[in-house]
Amino acid sequence: MDTTLTPDSSVYRILYFEEIYPSRAAEEQAEKSKLAAFGTLARLNPLNRPKAETVKLSKWELRYEPFWHLVARREIDYLHEAVYPVQITNPYARKVEIAGSSFEIVPNSGSKPRIDVQLQEFCHRKIDAVVHQDGLKRGIKPAKLQGYIDRYKATERAQLDMDGTIPPQLPFNAAVQIVKAKLAAEPIDAHSIQSDTVEFTTAHLYFRPVFAFEYNWNNKLGVIEIDGLTGEVIENGEWFREKVDIVMSREMMFELGAEVASAVVPGSGYAVKLLNKVTQEKPKANM
Repeated sequence: MDTTLTPDSSVYRILYFEEIYPSRAAEEQAEKSKLAAFGTLARLNPLNRPKAETVKLSKWELRYEPFWHLVARREIDYLHEAVYPVQITNPYARKVEIAGSSFEIVPNSGSKPRIDVQLQEFCHRKIDAVVHQDGLKRGIKPAKLQGYIDRYKATERAQLDMDGTIPPQLPFNAAVQIVKAKLAAEPIDAHSIQSDTVEFTTAHLYFRPVFAFEYNWNNKLGVIEIDGLTGEVIENGEWFREKVDIVMSREMMFELGAEVASAVVPGSGYAVKLLNKVTQEKPKANM
């Protein structure tokens, strides 16, 4: 499969959702659920379990968590060789000639006689793949991620510079591998392939708002997360310490190194147009 990646702003985009659920409501929801921040076993322990007066809020944040939305199309031109049986209705025929080629008639017990015609089929096939993948490698269902895209408006940004942005642990090249693996899983019955190309029509990196509230109980820490779009409560949450500390451009996020590209499908002649890497220090907040 040959793939060309170009810095087309209509295809490769960074988008942020603004929070719909207000911070005050998120804090109230977290307070109602804070006893669940330390797991079910702690809550069910009759001798030592968290209580409302012993669980204290230590800190909170609004962060932006990444997920990928990739749409690609694979187009293949290939040759398929096949044998077509053709029934002969004339009971007196002994041989058939087609375009200068002679075919012996094959007797067919219980049915009409036939000839076997060897053909070469020149085929063109299109295969589409849609991938929704959490950028932090969690098992979030694709339907949930598509629901964010369908229901809420996202604003495009040229770079990652929002405070609280969590960089994706799943880089673009790994997301591309997932798409290509999905496309390659479709069987192609070919004797030879003339061309095999992949075009990305959508390569979007989304960031969704999540409120995280860290609670302290008996020197133990627990986190309650509130979805900044839906208000959904996530118990046993996580506090992500790694945040974007430099401005990361769109070109940087969608760069795909040649050594990674060649490893996606070994020997496939995977062609990549590399993007320029642009990095600048993120302005420090005023103290």
